[in-house]
Amino acid sequence: MEITQRHEGERLELLLAGRLDASWADHVGNTIQDAVRAGEHHIVLHMAGVHYISSLGVGVLVRQLQLLQTVNGSLTISQPSVACRTVLTLCGLADFFQLDGSKRAEAKLAASTRTVTRGGATYQVFPRAEAQPLSCTLVGLPERLRSTGFTAADCRPVNFASGSFGLGLGAFGEGFADCESRFGEFLAAAGCAIALPTNDRHSPPDYVVEQGDMVPRVETLYALAGAGDFSSMVRFDALSEGPGTIGLSEFVEALIELSGSDLIAFVALAEAAGLVGASLQRSPAMRPLSLDLPDVRDWMLFTTQRTKERSQVLLVGVAGRRIPECAASFMRPMKTDAKVMAHIHGALFPYRPVQRGELPYAKTVAEIFTHSTPSTVLHLMADTRPFEGVGESDLLRGACWMGPLRAITEG
Repeated sequence: MEITQRHEGERLELLLAGRLDASWADHVGNTIQDAVRAGEHHIVLHMAGVHYISSLGVGVLVRQLQLLQTVNGSLTISQPSVACRTVLTLCGLADFFQLDGSKRAEAKLAASTRTVTRGGATYQVFPRAEAQPLSCTLVGLPERLRSTGFTAADCRPVNFASGSFGLGLGAFGEGFADCESRFGEFLAAAGCAIALPTNDRHSPPDYVVEQGDMVPRVETLYALAGAGDFSSMVRFDALSEGPGTIGLSEFVEALIELSGSDLIAFVALAEAAGLVGASLQRSPAMRPLSLDLPDVRDWMLFTTQRTKERSQVLLVGVAGRRIPECAASFMRPMKTDAKVMAHIHGALFPYRPVQRGELPYAKTVAEIFTHSTPSTVLHLMADTRPFEGVGESDLLRGACWMGPLRAITEG
């Protein structure tokens, strides 16, 4: 079996020649799987040169079709030989594989209203209805993390129902006394909240998903709590001819430009090549965080090296070039001397491809928890130390919902 690859627009075309039987079926299947992991979700098999296909070969194609359907992709067959068409028709699979082309896949791809290439990535922008403009409430005083620590007077419960988002320091529980030993990083989006407890450094994140009358509630020490409708859904892909990844600062700068605003909020589901950040290992209740050596090692867990293992990450962030004075203490430069300020948290999940096409916000976020559970929550930041620094988080591709922040108020 010979397999030749070529790109045609948004599609990867595989030209097959030979027998699709027990000797070659797995090879074809692995080639398709490798392409999906590389971000190819619309694949066309040219099978004019395939003069025999066995039941095993048919089974491999069906499994790859099912894989691509889980990520809103497509697997089509172009110019099948008489032998292939006959077998697939007898098996009742002709319609599933769209033997006469890939018109449906092309129609989906044409739904994008705008495509922009910036730096090392392409961005497809899908406008969304914006009935309620995005707004954000500032909860608490983050500067107390370093100065005095937090007391019961700083603790405020915040509900994160569908239509809201948020990030900061908090915990699940009933009031300050119940959560005192567990306050850590949290994020919330689309009726789902994830918090990393600090009472045991080996504890995985806990999460609450909105169900019926049960709405996620976080006892917060400080938070950026937002609500409203995102004005755009953005698909992003690193260009293969470039570095092959998108730096987090480059990604956020692109979102700001696409939004046409100096201040944005966003939620993103991304395939990540490496993440750089930190998380608290001790609760800052009743005691301030120390960044002095060696105390900081008991307080913080830093990513000291870039992981080579891919992951899926749910990001929630607020970023901008011009930050209102009231929000300055909540934000940090994305990199040394960077013009963009941001506060971004990420929840890590096992690697899973992000579906292609225009995705619904709430449903897509909620479905993450049906397939896996988060392994940690990180406050994402760049490590730009000379020689020792590991850089910043790198993304490969994914989906993002974002929009201009129309108002920031103090809670």
